[in-house]
Amino acid sequence: MEVYADVVILENCIVNFFLLTLTMKCIKHKCKMVALIYSSLIGGIYTIVLLIPKLKILSYLPCELAIACIMIRIVYGKTSVFNMIKVLGIFLMVTFTLSGICFLFSLKQNVYLLGHTFRIEKYSVKYIMLGIMIIYLIYSRFIEYIKDKLFTNNFSFNIEFEAQNRQYSFKSFLDTGNELREPITNLPCILIEENLINDINFEGKNVYYILYSSIGYGGTLKGIRVNNIKVKKKNCLYEQIDAIICPCKEKLSSEHEFNALLSRGVTYKGDIYGKTNSVF
Repeated sequence: MEVYADVVILENCIVNFFLLTLTMKCIKHKCKMVALIYSSLIGGIYTIVLLIPKLKILSYLPCELAIACIMIRIVYGKTSVFNMIKVLGIFLMVTFTLSGICFLFSLKQNVYLLGHTFRIEKYSVKYIMLGIMIIYLIYSRFIEYIKDKLFTNNFSFNIEFEAQNRQYSFKSFLDTGNELREPITNLPCILIEENLINDINFEGKNVYYILYSSIGYGGTLKGIRVNNIKVKKKNCLYEQIDAIICPCKEKLSSEHEFNALLSRGVTYKGDIYGKTNSVF
């Protein structure tokens, strides 16, 4: 029987990708697509040892578990031994379940007599199974993409303002966990990518220095006060506020979906009793 190594690797890569995706969904861990591809490719290449007699020693159980641990380590990242064992157990459970389903279909297409060797000579359902896996992977990625877009759109705003006789307009994202304010004026801060506002002079009397702290680091932001900033939602005026504009050296969105980051104070107002009221 002729066996094509490239076909074997491709088929096993698809299966490994499917198994790893299900495992990560079971533990509710969001992983990168690149990590899934690398891990699946390693598992697919490993199946070549089954086709080469001289590499039979690598097909024993300890080697298989070692490869499974490497695959999980790539996808899940660095973790404790206990978590690795837990994720490995879930991965093996998902693998055994899929293997049992595949074996059940093979029994339907091949005759098995008690006391005789069971040989799989017909397994046309394999391509149906691979097709179902591919459809599921594409569908799940598509749904995740739509959910991310809907979430981003719900918290996306357009801001327009005038600073130093220049007009500016940016797409912004509301960070609900960000409550950064200038302590003296109690105005909310808006972070904007520095390269987009490098023509604004952040020196002089109108400059404010805002201390900030986050998990593991902190520092000082420099900003200027800008009045009558128009916050728009779907081209409709949502709010008009005064705020502190601060330049940010980091790229706020890797996919260029927004260039500014709004603090919670932009869309939430506090009354004289200190309560927080949404203006949605």
